[in-house]
Amino acid sequence: MTKLHQLAAVGQSIWLDYIRRDLFDSGELARLVDLGLGGMTSNPSIFDKAISNSGEYDETLRELVVGGKTPLEIYEALALSDIRRAADILRPVYDATGGVDGYVSLEVPPDLAHDSQATIAEAHRLFQAVARPNVFIKVPATPAGIPAIETLIGEGVNVNVTLMFSLDHYDRVAEAYLRGLEKLAEAGGDLSRVASVASFFVSRVDTAVDRALREAGDDELLGKIGIANARLAYERFLHTFCGLRWARLVGRGARAQRPLWASTSTKDPAYPDTMYVDNLIGPHTVNTLPPETLDALVDHGTVAVTLTEGVDEAHAQVARLAELGIDLDAITEQLQDEGVQAFARSFDALIDTITHRRGNILAELSLGGYAGLVQEALARMRADRIVERIWQRDHTVWKPEPDEIENRLGWLCSPQEMEGAIERLCDLAAEVRAAGYTDVLILGMGGSSLASEVFATLFGHNADGYPDVRVLDSTDPGAVRAHSERLDPERTLFVVATKSGGTVETFSFFKYFYNWMAAAVGQENAGAHFIAITDPGSELERLAGERGFRSTFLNDPEIGGRYSALSFFGLVPAALAGVDVARLLARAREQAELCAPHPASPQPATPGNETDCAWLGAVLGVLALAGRDKVTVITSPPLASLGEWIEQLLAESTGKEGKGILPVIGEPVGPPAVYGDDRLFVYLRLDGDETYDERVEALAVAGHPVVILPLRDRYDVGAHFFLWEMATAIAGAILGINPFDQPDVESAKLMARRAVAAYTDTGELPPDRPEPVSAAALARFLATAQAGDYVAIQAYLEPTAEVDAALSALREYVRNHLRLATTVGYGPRFLHSTGQLHKGDAGRGLFVQLTADSSEPLPIPDEAGARGSSIDFGLLEMAQALGDKRALEDAGRRVIRFHLGQDPAGELARLAEELA
Repeated sequence: MTKLHQLAAVGQSIWLDYIRRDLFDSGELARLVDLGLGGMTSNPSIFDKAISNSGEYDETLRELVVGGKTPLEIYEALALSDIRRAADILRPVYDATGGVDGYVSLEVPPDLAHDSQATIAEAHRLFQAVARPNVFIKVPATPAGIPAIETLIGEGVNVNVTLMFSLDHYDRVAEAYLRGLEKLAEAGGDLSRVASVASFFVSRVDTAVDRALREAGDDELLGKIGIANARLAYERFLHTFCGLRWARLVGRGARAQRPLWASTSTKDPAYPDTMYVDNLIGPHTVNTLPPETLDALVDHGTVAVTLTEGVDEAHAQVARLAELGIDLDAITEQLQDEGVQAFARSFDALIDTITHRRGNILAELSLGGYAGLVQEALARMRADRIVERIWQRDHTVWKPEPDEIENRLGWLCSPQEMEGAIERLCDLAAEVRAAGYTDVLILGMGGSSLASEVFATLFGHNADGYPDVRVLDSTDPGAVRAHSERLDPERTLFVVATKSGGTVETFSFFKYFYNWMAAAVGQENAGAHFIAITDPGSELERLAGERGFRSTFLNDPEIGGRYSALSFFGLVPAALAGVDVARLLARAREQAELCAPHPASPQPATPGNETDCAWLGAVLGVLALAGRDKVTVITSPPLASLGEWIEQLLAESTGKEGKGILPVIGEPVGPPAVYGDDRLFVYLRLDGDETYDERVEALAVAGHPVVILPLRDRYDVGAHFFLWEMATAIAGAILGINPFDQPDVESAKLMARRAVAAYTDTGELPPDRPEPVSAAALARFLATAQAGDYVAIQAYLEPTAEVDAALSALREYVRNHLRLATTVGYGPRFLHSTGQLHKGDAGRGLFVQLTADSSEPLPIPDEAGARGSSIDFGLLEMAQALGDKRALEDAGRRVIRFHLGQDPAGELARLAEELA
């Protein structure tokens, strides 16, 4: 006889606390049954290790993912499959012992531990789903679990009661079992068909008590209380399952609820490895052992009834514990609470593991034939230590020379370094609220304003009493005037944001609104309504000092504008909008740590891990080189402004040296057939929002590469700022370009300055004849397009809802009929983002420029505080349009201009009707 058979002869069953698919496939479980194994237990931690540490589940995982199952559904399918297979292998034991042994256990989700009704419902569902008589549903012995146990037993569900640590736990569980049997009997049920075990934890008690004993300076009871506590529970068992009440139930076929010793591997290496086996042997009990303890038992365990020995000594030991001031009841209650939390963490870890594996499979599936290319790129990156070298600020990742690289990597440390500014930012927000400001207007362009736009739109306006934060980044006179007409000067604060300190648009805004403010509150008070964000030593810093700005924030000069979201350029507006800056930075820092090289693996890129910067960067770069260079960003509706921030970062960083990744933002999501084979889709999905789920799935099913990037909540934008910054830098390395310079942005600025100079000299802008506004002219222009081209609609118009709708209709027509990627940008804002790509990429763009007559002239002061004006906003906007058109033509780009007169929205609508 084996040790297991010998133990069975004295009344103790040995179960295996472990489950894994290869136990079934290899025949190991059947072999253990032959050796005398009586059953199995499982828990989320065991399943987690089984799934994450082997490839045994890969094929089934893939089938479930392809079938559209969620992580929770995948877990349940895998667990139910394993539980059924284990139950089938153990069924002969169940039959041979008349239902005493041969069980396998499955746990209800730990997050239900404090919800009786939910536990009952879930236990019933799982019991029915397994559909095997030799299955236990594990329910914790929490206050909410006790009534659930009683109900489930009364309804004929087998229950393994878990997380019992004290005699009080045992008494309540035993009473619940008896009451459940009595209810089943009253209902005419068959008591012989229901079974239960009471899992009493042992080694965890010693771990906690030993700690208290050492603190008390007493080592006499070390390693003894766990066994003493279990022996006293067994004494309660013997007293409970006897007498008249129990006899009546036995007469109806009832089975005793056997104590099951759990947590039986030794945690202290000083203790014998079979200590919790050798000392807990007795009739009508179960001991569930992890594989290593089972091996130790078979090898050198002893077989003798030990549970009924030393009971008096056990009482004395527990009493001595109380004399030492150690409250065993308090310890065991805490152990149960910690056990519930630990099981919940294990379950969460299991779901995280499945989510990660699911992400890997989805990434492989969604990338289609490009998955192998991405993996090859990741392997090269690992070999070349790309991520590690980026963190070391090694400019040779991109170019042999350090120019505009070494001094542009300050963003790497923004999440950590800006934590030191949190107090100042919070003080500013409190000061502004206390001063009674109701509105904040950010004056900036491109990288100095787009992060502000994210915070302003995503976190709402006038949130919790904070000012209404908005952004002005259009030189259209109608856009500027709209703000001046809605704002109350005395309750308005302006944030002037420019890295260089001399951006013409930003300074034009400042001069206009400074005079506007001075006219209302007096020039001596106007400066207090302004805040500056700029680099040290800039003209804006000097001006802020002269004009008495309320505050000036000097940014790290080694952070480029489009990489500045997590610096003062983004965080000052965020704080003013009521964003919890500390929470935002914590998310960003968490992401930065995920993107940093791991000591054991310099490049821990994982395919499909949505938090992995290296993986996302490889996808962007590799697919761009393979022709999928139109990154179409689809966002949950609240995240639209995040897409616009990504547009500037990606376009201005990658569009140069005849290469480029075109971000397509805000394009209506269409059916798969309207897209060419040059698209990569990136879906930014806010948790709980299903707006585009079906349409994105249809794109993936049709064979388009799709990347899904989840955001848990709004504060995950902090993580995404860093994720995209690092991914863009890595994509730049793959493309072989410098992602931190912008050599072609200056060309449009130069042409605009020449146009302004011409106006100053002659009173007129340089001549440029637009095309007549007609569908025929547009059709002739678009007829030059080829597959892989894109159409950029450049709107030097006032941004209004009507114009937005008309532009959307126009781009949708072009996309649907020509299967070309389309972009829409308001000028001059796009000059600071996609403008670089338009002139620096491979020249695949067709540019439709839209201008209109200015509304009533809105003069730009020559100097803040002075009356003179040489130019107005309408002329500046037209000069920028004509300058950009000339720069595009000089770069060999295809351009057409339509002038829409005084009714741009109406003209656009008429054009759309003609096209239709």
